[in-house]
This record gives sequence, structure tokens and C-alpha cells, in this order.
Amino acid sequence: MVAIAPVLRRHRFIPERIPVHAEELAYLWQRRRASGRSPDIALRDFAYLQERIEAHLQGVSIAGDELGAMLDGFLHGDDRDEVFAAAWALLRSGRPDNARRVLEAFAAAGGPVIAGFADALVMAPAAQTEATLRAALVHGSPAHAAAAALALASHRRLDDPSAHLDRLLRHEEPSVAVFAWRALLVLENAPDVPLPCFAEALHRPVAALRRAVLEAAVWRGEAWVPEVIGRLAADGDASALGWCAALCPEDQQDAMLELFAAQPVPQRVALAARLGRPKALSAVLAWMAEPDPVLAAAAGRAWERMTGLSVEGQRSALPPAADADPIEQDFPVEVWLPDLPRARAQWAEHGARWSAGQRWCRGFDIQTALTSEARRWVDLEAFWDFGARAAFAGTRVFPPSAV
Repeated sequence: MVAIAPVLRRHRFIPERIPVHAEELAYLWQRRRASGRSPDIALRDFAYLQERIEAHLQGVSIAGDELGAMLDGFLHGDDRDEVFAAAWALLRSGRPDNARRVLEAFAAAGGPVIAGFADALVMAPAAQTEATLRAALVHGSPAHAAAAALALASHRRLDDPSAHLDRLLRHEEPSVAVFAWRALLVLENAPDVPLPCFAEALHRPVAALRRAVLEAAVWRGEAWVPEVIGRLAADGDASALGWCAALCPEDQQDAMLELFAAQPVPQRVALAARLGRPKALSAVLAWMAEPDPVLAAAAGRAWERMTGLSVEGQRSALPPAADADPIEQDFPVEVWLPDLPRARAQWAEHGARWSAGQRWCRGFDIQTALTSEARRWVDLEAFWDFGARAAFAGTRVFPPSAV
């Protein structure tokens, strides 16, 4: 009889699958970042995305003791989402040696990848990182200090925030200041910030910084917000226009719609949908009857976002632009035109109820409450707007997102 040598297994897993899970984790995290406040993704779909992220995290984590070595290339790479994937997996493993790997890589990192480390440090438990983050807050570069401040603030571990944030909020590097304003956003009992500090940041020509500053101001309930966003919106600032829609009182619907009318078609209609007020519904119904196919199609999508009812009709090709190249001429952009009779029939059936409501999203009136059913169907932008309105009025019904 021929003796057969036993099969020697070096791994309890397939090593080649670990990078695949890590790459997919990075890709899904990038999607999560991009869609975190999307008007097109419902909360239930976002929950499914989170489940997929967690599944690939588990797929990476099966590497066990070999995880650090297998993710080293990701951890020291130049892609912020791959850095996040590696750092988060290592921190979630709970092993002190893996946490040390991450913190050493964080200390040596520079440029955009610091944002990937910051996301991981926010998302992972702080037990093994807090001491190093406190040191970075004092002795690290401005970028490392600001990222550490954000992570500590998100875990409610940022002591004496005024002492640490004042210099960072005013930092000349926009990415550093954005980290600091996000830290201020998530602090529950944040220190007072002088109005000139807000004003200086809002006057800087950096859209990402203005978004961070305005979001922090709204969630903190700063009394000057309505006046300032009104002025900025009149100058066409996209973030201010969005907050005008989200915070608009019932008696200012007409003024808001007039303000939005000066914007390009897609933005105008999207703002009306974010507004969600009954007069916005009336405006969108009228826009569906316009001969401009871009306006009519956008209005159809806005109608569905507010009412939860589809009015999708026929597909129509848009005429190519005068300077279109041959490929664009052969393959024109197509849009779905709304079925106007169906929309009018829906208004005839539901218009009285909609007119009696206050702010509509996916068929739910979400001005004062988010029911459990509404939480399944409303989109992410509407969800965070609801939380911001409550916070601006003085009550945080849920915390803002730190990532």
C-alpha cells in the first residue's frame, strides 16, 4: 500500500481572499462616504450597505494573527479608503499589537490619507487609541491634532475642547479646519465659539469648509443662522441654499421658492424637493407641465421624492448640445418624462391631505416626527435634516454623524 502524506494546512482561511475583502470594504466605505447625506438613498438601503460593509470586515478579520502583515500594504498606501479599511479592521480586532500598527502608521501619515485614519479612529472603539490621540492633540502636527480632536470628540473623550479647538478652527489649511469644525459639530456640550470665528471661516472660498461650518452652526442652534444663510443663499452658495430649504418656516414658502427659481434647473427642483412644503408640491406639479424636458423630468423625480408615488412616463432623448461630439450625437442623454395625467390624478386624490401637512418626504409628513415606518423609507438627506431642525430648535433627538 502506498503511504499518502497528510495535507498540511498553513492557514484556516484562503489567504488570497483577504485582499479581495479589503478592497471591497474600501470600495463600500467610499460609497458610504459619498452617500451619507444623499437624497437618493433611503435609510433601509443605507442599512443594507452597512451590512455589506460589516460582512467584508468579518471576511478580512478571519485572518486572525496574520491580519497585520496581510493589511500592511493597504495601511501604508495612498488611497484614503483603503487606509480606512485596513485601519478599521486592525482596530476592530481588539489586539494591542494591531492598534499599535495603526497608531504608528497614523503618526507617519500625511496628506489626504489622514482622513482615512480619522474615519477609522472615529468608527473603532477608543480604549486602545485614546492615550495616543491625546498626545497627538498636544504634540502632533495640526492635521494629526485635528484628526485626533475629531476622534476624541466622537467618543466623548475630548477634555477642555476650547483649549484644543480654538487654533484649529482658524487654521489656514482647510482640511485641518474641517476636522476641527466636525469635532465641534459632534460635541454635545460644545464651548461657545465667537461669531467672528464663524464669520472668518464662512468668508473663505472653500466649499467644504463652509459646509462644515454651517452644519456645526445649525446643529448648535446658533441664533444668527437664518440671517446668514439667507445672505449666502442670495449669492448662490449651495450649502446655504440647502439649509434654507431644510429650515424654512411655514410662512416663508413663497420666498424660498422665489429664491430657488434663480438657480439652474436641476438645483432648483432638488431644493424644492428638500423643502418638501405643500407649496413646493404645487410648484413641482406645475413644472411637470413645462415643455423643457430636463425641467419636467427633474420635477417628476422630485414629486416621487416628496409623495412616494411614481409618475414615471415615457423615456425621451434630449437634443444634443450644439458643441456635442459625434458620440454624444449618436448616444444622446435620455430622461424619463413624467406622466402628467397620473400626477394630476394623485393630486386630486391626496392633495387635501398634502396641503394640510407641513413637510413631505416619501409620502410621510416629517416636520415634527419620524415614525418607525418613515425611518425605513425616507432618504438620508431628509433624515439628517430632521435631526438638524430638532437640534436647531434646542433638542438633539439623535447625534450628528462624525464621518
